[in-house]
Amino acid sequence: MKNQYDTIIVGSGPSGSAAAKMLANKGLSVLIVEKKKLPRYKICSGIIFKKSLQIVEKNFGKLPDHVFVTPNFYKGVRMWDIDGSHTDYPFRMMDQGAPNVWRSEFDHWLAENSGAEIADETRVVDFNQSGNQIEINCVKSGEQLNFTSKFLISAEGSYSTIRTKLDPEFEKGLEWSIAYQNYYEGSSDLDPQFYHGFLDKKFGDVYAWFNVKEGLMVFGTALDRGHMLAPYLSEYTKFLEEKHNLKLGPLVRKASCVGSNMCSTGRFYLGRNNILFVGESAGFLNMFGEGISSALATGVLAGNAICEAIDSNKDAAQIYEDTAKKEKKSTTISWKMAERMANRKVM
Repeated sequence: MKNQYDTIIVGSGPSGSAAAKMLANKGLSVLIVEKKKLPRYKICSGIIFKKSLQIVEKNFGKLPDHVFVTPNFYKGVRMWDIDGSHTDYPFRMMDQGAPNVWRSEFDHWLAENSGAEIADETRVVDFNQSGNQIEINCVKSGEQLNFTSKFLISAEGSYSTIRTKLDPEFEKGLEWSIAYQNYYEGSSDLDPQFYHGFLDKKFGDVYAWFNVKEGLMVFGTALDRGHMLAPYLSEYTKFLEEKHNLKLGPLVRKASCVGSNMCSTGRFYLGRNNILFVGESAGFLNMFGEGISSALATGVLAGNAICEAIDSNKDAAQIYEDTAKKEKKSTTISWKMAERMANRKVM
């Protein structure tokens, strides 16, 4: 690795890789810094919606076979009401349905094909800005590493170390939720060709979900921070066992992550000058937690904004703000739709 890059991106998810691809295509030097070892696990449904697929195929090519899991495609989303009835939202615009992937393999494939250099197991601990140069201080295996660049992109997810330092006052107004997910061997009567969402508030403050990946029963829930997880998860598990014949074998994996209410309240934070935020770190997450499409879209926009700023000597953050208006509107509308579907406030 070098010490100097045109742009440094923190986070190797779809938003960071999409931004890197745009920059690398213009011949700019890019470093992706990732705190975990790649490929890294990511709690996610792993559904590639049409918008995501279009962005990926345009910029990265066809999805390789190794990122898919069985069932390879989902027919749609099935949302269950409190009374036990359900409404299907089929993926009609996609011939086979929506691809079902492992996020670890999907994200790693994007990063490897982004054109960026990658430093995994490398954690950003601080950054400082002086004029047009940004110094990023990192730690890898106990060793201090320093890099400099003209532009910095946070693709860290909802909790951003960079955003916290850049604007601590903004952080004070955020509310947080916790998402938890189990992977069990087992079986269920729920159709494995659908991704299932349960809107009954006794299962969680946002919603509870169920889907099948490689024969594993994947289910979880999301709660406002401060609420006890165990009672909600126990109630939801019991419901799945009694109403949908869930039979559990050994626990294979359990995982959790945090999310903010930036997306549901429209409190977007796209950046300042030559420091930009993409995906969840900017507040882009669609209703009920679908984030791959907005991550890819905002990554492309941010990467292109930096390229334009370099060519025109204009402010990258302002270009990004101007071009991201449609994405902001789409996110806001999706959460209003979620509230109508659930008949209550979510997140």
